[in-house]
Amino acid sequence: MLGKTSRSNVYWKLLLLVGIISLIVSLILYKMVSIERPHISMLKGMFIGLGSVFTAIGIINIFQIKMSSPEKLKANEIELKDERNIEILMLALSISGKVATYLFAIMSFVFIGMNYIVPALMAIGSMYIQLSVFLIAHRYYKSKM
Repeated sequence: MLGKTSRSNVYWKLLLLVGIISLIVSLILYKMVSIERPHISMLKGMFIGLGSVFTAIGIINIFQIKMSSPEKLKANEIELKDERNIEILMLALSISGKVATYLFAIMSFVFIGMNYIVPALMAIGSMYIQLSVFLIAHRYYKSKM
């Protein structure tokens, strides 16, 4: 469903660009950083993996859009903009946001129990950022509607 409008075509091109940049950063890390510590090695692998996945997804979706017929693209765009589908998407995002908040809170308690203060503070900070974004978006859209 996502990826069938002209606006989403830009999204897939942007994802492709981010993937290529991530691959370039990983190659630079491999050449420039000779320190072999486990976390640096993991970071290099994460950049390669993420860059590869983003590049592949971007290429596949751009080709899929190019190969689809105009009638199919129009039907998919209508389905994408259907109010029922938008409501389902918003409900799913709302539930995932609530679950993420609970997970951040649980992770904070677990990290504190394990005496990992920095990860606990990062989880608490993420929870506060998520809550702040929600409140700002809620206030913004409430004033618009």
